[in-house]
Amino acid sequence: MEENKIPVTELHAEISGWKSDIQLVQAEIATFQDQLDEIASKNSHEEVLKGVEHFQNQFTRQLEVSDELMHDLHLAEHGLAEQTANNRDSEHILTPVNADLRDRAETYNNLFADLKNDYRSFLEKWM
Repeated sequence: MEENKIPVTELHAEISGWKSDIQLVQAEIATFQDQLDEIASKNSHEEVLKGVEHFQNQFTRQLEVSDELMHDLHLAEHGLAEQTANNRDSEHILTPVNADLRDRAETYNNLFADLKNDYRSFLEKWM
């Protein structure tokens, strides 16, 4: 296999996995936002409300990044489809590795894992 190139089918599978990760994050954030609403309705302590606002802002930003990354993943998929459109043997087509997209997906997952851990600590304290 050529250096820095992978089969189109392998890259497509990676992109599909990243899209699934984003959808899971979006679903988790919806649950987290419901929990924040519940916490805010039951506790008016200033520290709690600051935490609620902090996490609401973090979740909003995470959803924005989710949308941006999902858009770019759709574009990458479209590019793969164009690349393979006239070739029936797409398993043997090599495509350049999109290191930027891969790095962004990895960073996205790592940052959400950190946010989720911080949020769990907040929940343990106030729920």
